[in-house]
Amino acid sequence: MGTTARRVVALLMWVAVAAVALYLSLQRYRDAVGSDIGTDLRTFVAAADHIRHGRSPYTEFGYVYSPFVAWLLLPFPDFDAAVGPWTAASIASLWGAVAAVTATFWHALSWWQRPLLAGVGLVTALYSPLLSLDLWLGQTDPFLPLVAALAVFFASRNRQVASGVSLAMGAIIKSWPVGLGLWMFRRGVAHRARLIVATVTTGATLLLLTLVVHGPGIFAEWIDRTLTLSEQDLVAYSVWGFGRHLFTQSPALDPLFAAPALGTAVSWLLAAVVVTLIVIALRRPGDDALSMWNIATGVVLLIPVCHLWYFLLALPLLWTWVAHALKGTRRIDSLLAVAMLAVWWVIVFRLPPLDNQFGQSTPQYIAVVLSSVAALAVSVTMSARLDRRTRVSEIHDEAVVV
Repeated sequence: MGTTARRVVALLMWVAVAAVALYLSLQRYRDAVGSDIGTDLRTFVAAADHIRHGRSPYTEFGYVYSPFVAWLLLPFPDFDAAVGPWTAASIASLWGAVAAVTATFWHALSWWQRPLLAGVGLVTALYSPLLSLDLWLGQTDPFLPLVAALAVFFASRNRQVASGVSLAMGAIIKSWPVGLGLWMFRRGVAHRARLIVATVTTGATLLLLTLVVHGPGIFAEWIDRTLTLSEQDLVAYSVWGFGRHLFTQSPALDPLFAAPALGTAVSWLLAAVVVTLIVIALRRPGDDALSMWNIATGVVLLIPVCHLWYFLLALPLLWTWVAHALKGTRRIDSLLAVAMLAVWWVIVFRLPPLDNQFGQSTPQYIAVVLSSVAALAVSVTMSARLDRRTRVSEIHDEAVVV
């Protein structure tokens, strides 16, 4: 195919990707704005209103985030004014996450592979009842893949300061993504000190601003609210929730049978498996992108109160393996990882989400948690195999140079 023909086909592919993504985005936007639910967004707006009137954002009992989220909503006087811009920004953040992942692999992909990767990313992100639920609630989770993907992109360009700033933004938006900080300690980071200093400095800047704006007492309120809401009688899609829900009585989900000691043992066993996988992802990362998303998936599985929509942060793991499959990196391994993650995506993102307070299907809950652990295990294993091949190649190249 000639150069002109390739350009025409590439343009048509990008237009098709944009058209499908815009259609899905409009669907998700209309569903969210028209739902009038906004449980979490209403809490954020109320917290912002407390700030406007000189009170702490934690005056609003359900508010558990840093003041940053409430600051963002200060321009909006009420829920009706905020819901449109907030929903649009949430959807745009997912577009941005896909763009960052595509840009990370841009030079390794051909002219037709780039729009294909972007299309896979946008469709898997936007064609999802899970995303609809997240947007109905007005949660912050769609912003997390963007800041993490930007951290990976900047790292791929050896811009460690920008990577650290992006990485810190995850914990600023929401507390538990502080676990992504483990990514700073993966093997093979160039200029690691710059990354660590930038990350810590960005987080410290938020704390300083919080101190200046709200006074020192805000930190005790923040910690108290976090601890108070760290245990909720809701369906938790984590290794800790798995043992609790399946082997103890609770209103959230029908157990298999009552055996609390067995439930504890199952949770600790799964936790040990996930922690081991995270350690492997740090020691044998594969590449910066695989390491980030493997760690992110493991962190999500270890959160005691893990809502289903938290898995939005793990979704770029699928896109990253698609990129590796397209560029031919250990093709069989990459395709196996893509296949496992595709099954996981169907279970987590395409099935109608269970009710957060009264789960209707114990088998579906089991499928969500176990498929997530299995997908992580396959991904980490294939990443380690890729890492070993890369290290052997580097050693060989060094020997040739000598």
